[in-house]
Amino acid sequence: MMVSSNSELLRAGYDAWNRDDLEGWVELLHPEVRIETSGLFPDLASEYRGHERARKFWRQMHEPWATFHIDVEHVEDEGDCALASIRFGGRGADSGIDVDMRFGMLMRVRDGLAVELVNRRTFDEARTALRSAPTSRPAPSSRAP
Repeated sequence: MMVSSNSELLRAGYDAWNRDDLEGWVELLHPEVRIETSGLFPDLASEYRGHERARKFWRQMHEPWATFHIDVEHVEDEGDCALASIRFGGRGADSGIDVDMRFGMLMRVRDGLAVELVNRRTFDEARTALRSAPTSRPAPSSRAP
């Protein structure tokens, strides 16, 4: 899928989540993708690297929800990144409880694909992560987990 801006790539990624299209989402990710979670969902690891771990993140995010939807409320392009304010809504699979939460998200792009996804509790925290992060991260190590 060709996109013309980082914000368009970010929106395409959330569109794949909302369509429940795992492989469509993975196609938007760089092979060396790094996903950093916000810490608000206790069953998630703090970090996932590469396509297979991205698929694990997807499954773990979907598992506790009967339904969920992610809306991009605001997005900005900044250099090789897009920053977004997102709204997560869902219904717990076991509890039936409705959840409505807002998050901040930073996506860094390399070669037209998302190489880094940093989730934060707020948009301002995502912006701070952008300013404090180096413009390029070292490649993941090849050692076993």
